Amino acid sequence: MSKIDQIGEFADHGDEELLLLGEGDERERFEPAILGIAHRFGMQPIVAYDYRKVIEIFAEDMSHEEAQEYFDFNVIGAWVGEGTPIFIEVIEDEIN
Repeated sequence: MSKIDQIGEFADHGDEELLLLGEGDERERFEPAILGIAHRFGMQPIVAYDYRKVIEIFAEDMSHEEAQEYFDFNVIGAWVGEGTPIFIEVIEDEIN
């Protein structure tokens, strides 16, 4: 089962509206960047994306600099309600 399907099932069991990046078939493009569902104290759960992977996906169609600028202005700057996804900068373990 895809991550998008799992998120849909989770949303069906509650009253939450879990928003995804993109519309229609475009959502599948960002599926590899989905980390999971984030649970927040006193607030509804939301979809969590890997910050860097989302930018990498945008960079498939433009330069990395343009992708970062597009992301900062059009994604991070777009609050669409309580179900707005979050973007997590994953911290890698230090390799010694």
